[in-house]
Amino acid sequence: MVVTLSSNSATQMSRRKPNLITTISLYSGGILLVFFAVLLLLQATGIVSGVSNTVYVALVLLALGAGLLYGIGKQG
Repeated sequence: MVVTLSSNSATQMSRRKPNLITTISLYSGGILLVFFAVLLLLQATGIVSGVSNTVYVALVLLALGAGLLYGIGKQG
């Protein structure tokens, strides 16, 4: 048994918008990785000597908030 899809249905499937939760989590995760990379780079060069746990918590919350706002803005 062979099932074929018309090119029209395949095109419609690829043009769907991603889920809102998926979009928000991907943007938040990407922003968080960039923040941590910049922070580690600053620590490696000696510009920032030590970082407390509060800074890491603040970066996580900032990344989640920015990802949330950007993800909602992209869906509209």
